[in-house]
Amino acid sequence: MAAEEEDEVEWVVESIAGFLRGPDWSIPILDFVEQKCEVFDDEEESKLTYTEIHQEYKELVEKLLETYLKEIGINEDQFQEACTSPLAKTRTSQAILQPVLAAEDFTIFKAMMVEKNTEMQLQAIRIIQERNGVLPDCLTDGSDVVSDLEQEEMKILKEVLRKSKEEYDQEEERKRKKQLSEAKTEEHPMQANETAKMSNSQGDGEHFAHPASGLKIPGFEHASMEGPIANLSTLRTEELRQREHYLKQKRDKLMSMRKDMKIKQNQTSEQKGKPAGEVEEMTEKPEMTAEEKQTLLKRRLLAEKLKEEVINK
Repeated sequence: MAAEEEDEVEWVVESIAGFLRGPDWSIPILDFVEQKCEVFDDEEESKLTYTEIHQEYKELVEKLLETYLKEIGINEDQFQEACTSPLAKTRTSQAILQPVLAAEDFTIFKAMMVEKNTEMQLQAIRIIQERNGVLPDCLTDGSDVVSDLEQEEMKILKEVLRKSKEEYDQEEERKRKKQLSEAKTEEHPMQANETAKMSNSQGDGEHFAHPASGLKIPGFEHASMEGPIANLSTLRTEELRQREHYLKQKRDKLMSMRKDMKIKQNQTSEQKGKPAGEVEEMTEKPEMTAEEKQTLLKRRLLAEKLKEEVINK
């Protein structure tokens, strides 16, 4: 009797694991995480937004699991027993069950969202690097040496900032010259009118005997510069908005590409006659070592610095 119960638990665990590896589960869960992870950071403070997003995630998980369990005839007690059995305590099973556990444990959920946000930021950096024609070797050959990574990414950071500064300075210089030219064009008619008035009144006294070419009208110079200064402020705000919009487009495009790729992979798997539930084992997700955590933290800091320097220039 005990053997039959053990076999039943094993069957339930394998069935659930197969479902969690399949597209019916992974696609909606991954889409949700990628769309919502942007607001998560590794600060200790938990914002109200985090709680609201966690509640949405919990509802999504419950809906997906409830639908699947009804289809195969597994009740809630069997599901709970399977999740607490020794078979569910292995490292492979824990990696598979992490998205399910995150629905009940906010700490696990937040860590998962922070990790995905960091991953998305690094991918955004890679897109910017490719756009500028420079890609460090450490991002292509799999090298994970911290010193090499720092050197290569700092080179990329400097190159991106240099190009951005050059383009910005050139544009500002062009706008400055144009505004000065327009200001001079407006100034000449006013000076001509003053000269004519002074010429007509030369007989009234020696005070008006000199040409008015060097006449400075009080308040005129200040007034002529207010427009350009205000325009520069408006242009700077507009440029920051455009840069922020550009980075958001890159992120959305990356998410769309990842989604299309997953759909194509699932379609190819189905055409080959390999249902997702028949996959015998899943690539084990090892726990991060202290060195890997340090590397991930440094990458995130570089991503934040690039984001701040490029957008807020």
